[in-house]
Amino acid sequence: MMERHVGKKLFRWSGICLLGLMCALSASAKNDDDVVVLKNGDRMTGEIKGLQQGELKLKADYMAEAVRLDWASVERLESKSTFRISLVDGQLFTNVMRLLPANSNHIANFIIGPSNQAIRVPQGDVIRITPAEGGFWKRLEGSIDYGFSFTSGNDQYQTELISTTTYRTGDHTFTASIDSSFSGQTKGTSSSRKQFSFDYRKQLTPPWYAGALVDFLTSEHQSLDLRTAVGGLIGRNLKQTEHTRFSIFGGAAATREDYSVSTGKPRTTNADAIAGFDFTSFRFNATEITSRFSLFPSMTTPGRMRLQLTSDLRIKLAKDFWWGFHLYENFDSRPPVRADKNEVSVSSSLGWKF
Repeated sequence: MMERHVGKKLFRWSGICLLGLMCALSASAKNDDDVVVLKNGDRMTGEIKGLQQGELKLKADYMAEAVRLDWASVERLESKSTFRISLVDGQLFTNVMRLLPANSNHIANFIIGPSNQAIRVPQGDVIRITPAEGGFWKRLEGSIDYGFSFTSGNDQYQTELISTTTYRTGDHTFTASIDSSFSGQTKGTSSSRKQFSFDYRKQLTPPWYAGALVDFLTSEHQSLDLRTAVGGLIGRNLKQTEHTRFSIFGGAAATREDYSVSTGKPRTTNADAIAGFDFTSFRFNATEITSRFSLFPSMTTPGRMRLQLTSDLRIKLAKDFWWGFHLYENFDSRPPVRADKNEVSVSSSLGWKF
């Protein structure tokens, strides 16, 4: 009797464990029944990985790599999964979606939500789609670029490393970036620059956002051991389409500068205003331009003004690999020490986007 009772108990627990395992497997199973139909009549079934910069990614079991489809060439889309959907006006939705055929980009043919609570918008108003159940790593997006040049005549060389990573969750966006360069000669002097920036933004209303920034910069060329800037800002999206995004921002920051001992004035503290813009333009499977301009008029040293400019042009080579050109400028109209006012670098690199 005792053995029979123990056997029933083991059987019951085994059944519970098996049921739990089946539920876990079904929950983690991929949704590979999404349907995408192109305007040329091609039909594909698989799992929608997302939409970004005009590219819709679809992955099927028989595909080694996810295919990238031009969003403007997609005629119909059906999915039972839940996605995070971003519109050109800044609105965010987490819901199911489908796309109906239309003969115009101005027809509200993109449907968000179930039929009884559907919201309809034009297909061109949808700029980003990400799976709602995606974890931390799947929500990361960014790029890594590395460049190297060497001149044999004077043994001069230069390296450049640029990396940017963005994490999005709901109406919050976190971006971290590194811009580092090193130049010198095998039998001469060398110079390096390292900059780390962290940027946070929260969408307040469809066009407006608020945020914060933290920036660290060291530059031997400008005798800077370390410049630390911490500030807040508010901005507005002026244009946001499937190909172009343009926003302006303004705010204030506290800045602390540690200069090299040789300059005679190693430390200063300042309060700066902030004004600037972000610009991004991209074309499907071809090129991408990204620029940020920031102006820092000093509120504690009248007449002093700093500016920072970064601009990247990327040309797609194959898959996620790009050939890029990077422009960097850091200007200080009135540095508090005897140091160079301006640092400019232009480099080319090979990059990978993820």
